[in-house]
Amino acid sequence: MRFFFMIHQLKFDKHKKVQYEIHTTKNIEMKQIKFLSLFFFLALLLMTPQSCTNLDETIYSDLDGDKFFSNPENIASAFGVAYTNLYWTMGHKYGVGRDCGTDILCVPQRGGDWLDGGEWHRYHRLTMTPKEAYVEFWWNLLYSGVNTCNRLILGFDQLGLESAKPAIAELRAFRAFYYWYLMDIYGNVPLVTSFDVPADFAPSNNSRIEIYNFIEQEVNAVLPELSKETGRSIYSRMNYYAAQMLLAKLYINAEIYTGTAQWAKAETALDAIINSGEFALEADYFANFSNNADASKESIFAVPMDEVLAQGLEVHLFSLHYSLQQKFQLTQLPWNGLSAQEKFFNLFASTDKRRNGLLFGPQYDANGVQITDPSFEKFNPANPALPRDPDGAGLNLTPALNMLEPNCLRQAGARIIKYFPTPGTGRYMSNDVQIFRYADALLMKAEVMVRQGNAAGAAEFFNMVRARAGIAAIAAPTLNDLLDERARELYAEGHRRNDLIRFGKFLEERWGKPSASPETAILWPIPQTQIDNNPNLQQNPGYN
Repeated sequence: MRFFFMIHQLKFDKHKKVQYEIHTTKNIEMKQIKFLSLFFFLALLLMTPQSCTNLDETIYSDLDGDKFFSNPENIASAFGVAYTNLYWTMGHKYGVGRDCGTDILCVPQRGGDWLDGGEWHRYHRLTMTPKEAYVEFWWNLLYSGVNTCNRLILGFDQLGLESAKPAIAELRAFRAFYYWYLMDIYGNVPLVTSFDVPADFAPSNNSRIEIYNFIEQEVNAVLPELSKETGRSIYSRMNYYAAQMLLAKLYINAEIYTGTAQWAKAETALDAIINSGEFALEADYFANFSNNADASKESIFAVPMDEVLAQGLEVHLFSLHYSLQQKFQLTQLPWNGLSAQEKFFNLFASTDKRRNGLLFGPQYDANGVQITDPSFEKFNPANPALPRDPDGAGLNLTPALNMLEPNCLRQAGARIIKYFPTPGTGRYMSNDVQIFRYADALLMKAEVMVRQGNAAGAAEFFNMVRARAGIAAIAAPTLNDLLDERARELYAEGHRRNDLIRFGKFLEERWGKPSASPETAILWPIPQTQIDNNPNLQQNPGYN
């Protein structure tokens, strides 16, 4: 039998050589271990995303399955392509701005910069349309991931090898992960679990409850077969603990998804992680977001990035002011976009160590000289009403944003620097993107305990996170305490939309969004291209 799979062709022969020798050679640089021992970089795919109604894939190579799949490492390299879609999803415009469209971050228009057809402003105000590029981009990537999982599950199943069973279990769990994203963002989506479908296959929407039940059943079914190994060799894979975290995310939001709360189930999944003894908070909060994050005991599930081998993460350019290129010794000019909202900035006490991930105030170079902004908005005598940076040419980032559009000041808004770039960084960073962290598990544990009436017991887990940040303990945290703490701890990690919906605050008025949004804005629209191409799909309410 011959088994077909996609594989990325590496750019440099020296890296390719290391890949084939990685399992027999011990004296390899740690940076090489990070990116070349991880399974999916053996199969990193540069491909065009597929929609759920276009299930054909191009075959780039084929191997003799009987020989290739006798080796567990080879099996990992073959199914690693399933993770590629997540890599692109997290890297694209930093995962659609990660927490934009919430009360944490925004992308204001600064004169001629960041208009982008108004897409960022519609996203912020929850007025997006089915024709938004990012709405279609995420749909295609997520369903391409589902499709790849389906293809590989079929191939492994046909092999009939005992050695392939753990791979199938991992792929089923990871497919469930993709469906969690799809169900959370788009609501009622097609459930496709087969690869060998007819050419005219046109699936209809499944209900959100059906998708919920599928995720729960799939993950629970494969949990016993998933690896409990932790550390740098597995932190980027859907192992046992990542799957438990997925279940916890599913259950903690069950009332939103199904109408029935599942706090106890969420707590059980979280206990499997917390009581394992495999994870711990890093002493340094920012160690989780460095280019050595693969060594973190806090990382449960992450997406490895690399400026050469796994390009995509460019949050430093996305957020930093143009003139901060010299401060961080970047080889490319930043774009001066992504900014923190002032109300979020004000959630931090001045002693909170996590606030160091936000740049504000006067900015200085390595010699202590204030950096200048040579193109700052100067006073215009002909039109004195026009806004201008109040601090002159010296770069002084103000937490306050004067407006969302059209003339946000160049120096307005604290800037995200949670993922610190190393000197000499170009367009792409080598900092890994965190999906599930132990700190999140601790805060979720505290939340479900509070929701079940045990605020005093919740304090233990809640205050572990606060202690690391250097702020005072709270004896009996409230739900409001928890929501604020999650903002401070998890900003720019993509959890805020999910949190605000669960806490009933997503639709409320907030800065730059002057009125409450209708209930239908909780879900993204299904991409118009999908509606046009598949008559069996129904658009989400409010987007017709």
